[in-house]
Amino acid sequence: MIDRAEGAPIFHLSFPVDDLDEAVAFYVDLGGVPGRREADWADVALFGAQLTLQEVPADVLRPMPRSRHFGATLPWAQWERLVGRLGGFIEAPHVDNPGTEREQGKAMIADPSGNLVELKAYRQPAAVLGALAAR
Repeated sequence: MIDRAEGAPIFHLSFPVDDLDEAVAFYVDLGGVPGRREADWADVALFGAQLTLQEVPADVLRPMPRSRHFGATLPWAQWERLVGRLGGFIEAPHVDNPGTEREQGKAMIADPSGNLVELKAYRQPAAVLGALAAR
């Protein structure tokens, strides 16, 4: 059991990139905050997660299968603002299940190394996420 009095856990994801400077710039442009940095890796805090970008070009998958992606579920207005200023979508912004309690906005982009990032929003988060929406 997680003791919230000790602080909420932070999700951590580590993955390879071709060019560390380019990757850090991409995730900072998405709203990330740069953290620790070494010659071949860097941390970026993004959407409440800690991303560790590892400069290991030989480990980058090309093409990246769509089933291997990560992302964030954002508040609806934040999702609209973010996808409104981005370009180069792998999956253009669109709305699924309009007018229902499961209405969701989705878009997918790729970082400069081809890692896929899905950006989502739910019109009624509690209807889709249940208890996760209360966090």
